[in-house]
Amino acid sequence: MAPLHPIIKKSYWLLAAVGATYAVLMIALINPTFQRHALYMHKVHTGLWHNVTNPEEFGFAKGQVTPFWLDTSDGEKLFCWHVLPLDVYLENESEIVKKTEGGVTEDFSASVAAKFLKNDIKSKVVVNFHGNAGDVAQGWRPSTYRSISGIPHTHLLTCDYRGFGRSTLNNAPHIPTETGLITDAISIVSYILNDLEHLSSRTVLLGQSLGTAVTAASALYFADLNSPELPSGVTKPSPALKTPQNFAGIVLVAPFTDLPELLQTYKIGGVIPIFSPLRSYPRFIKFLTARILDTWPTLPRLQALITSTSTSKTPLHLTILHARNDADISFKLSEALYAPLESLLLKAEGVSATEERRSIHGDERVKRGAFAYRNVEDANGERGVELEVVRYGGHNEVVGWTQVALAVRRCFTRKVFRPGFDVE
Repeated sequence: MAPLHPIIKKSYWLLAAVGATYAVLMIALINPTFQRHALYMHKVHTGLWHNVTNPEEFGFAKGQVTPFWLDTSDGEKLFCWHVLPLDVYLENESEIVKKTEGGVTEDFSASVAAKFLKNDIKSKVVVNFHGNAGDVAQGWRPSTYRSISGIPHTHLLTCDYRGFGRSTLNNAPHIPTETGLITDAISIVSYILNDLEHLSSRTVLLGQSLGTAVTAASALYFADLNSPELPSGVTKPSPALKTPQNFAGIVLVAPFTDLPELLQTYKIGGVIPIFSPLRSYPRFIKFLTARILDTWPTLPRLQALITSTSTSKTPLHLTILHARNDADISFKLSEALYAPLESLLLKAEGVSATEERRSIHGDERVKRGAFAYRNVEDANGERGVELEVVRYGGHNEVVGWTQVALAVRRCFTRKVFRPGFDVE
């Protein structure tokens, strides 16, 4: 037998080394601590060489962003940003610049930014929940805030989850968990509705990637705080808000049905696969998925949200948006998320569905650039779910693009008049 060429030998050992490393990492995922570090990647951020307490470093005008601390219902302190809309900033630029002291505000409700939010009868709020890894200013995230700030009278609030960026991580198990992140999100929204006295009907919940799972759980909590689809360990804020709350809209960018299904096709950075190489070993995949601690079941929670709001006759506007060229999370997961929600809504009387797809036929939304568009809503336009697959934007950059800003604007321009609910 002829000896192997040295290059072939090196390639063989390289592949063997890669395979062994992959096998070790998969086995390590069984460990709860390693698993959660791998999922949330909360230690990976640019805070060491970027000063998130000085938002001017990220392209904002002086005083446009107010960094502040927010106390959660279970005692964590979250590092947050409030971003003023450009029209409000322009009208009050002299006062804002004069009163901007820099640093982190301990009591946001006493700040000049909060004054503009509270005193403006036209004010609207977008609560942004970012994805895993990084901090509030990581990567493309500031472009999202700048995009939203261009919408008239629209304030944006966003916070780092516990353990992310500068936020604390004092509670056991001293690592981010599904229950902990949901508690953070509920605390943020409760602060806006309770302490800042801002109406839910003038508030949009916006999430991207992991943030879509956080958003779905938060929306369900404010529809039915006792839902069995929520973790039992969530610490409820005090005083508790009356439910259900009528949000202007819920926008999910690059969502997924649940974490076990996501891992079948997910690629870290759009390159490194997680479970894809194990497709020939279904038993091993089953073994690993059975040991996932935080499953983030977004689909069951959105189904519970639809059911709960239907029972209470609460308006519901849910937008799912995904880029076709998303290399991290396939847009097909958004289609898999939308289909059961459409079927659930179609069970009610007077509900209809439409579909547009570039490869079949194109109507209004496809003609405006979408790859695919599906929509289901009732005759009055009070309850509906829409899916828009845009052609470009990837996984992270898309959330700062015009299509997302348009989705938010549509939430605020809808006028739904129902007794008992505040409307725009």
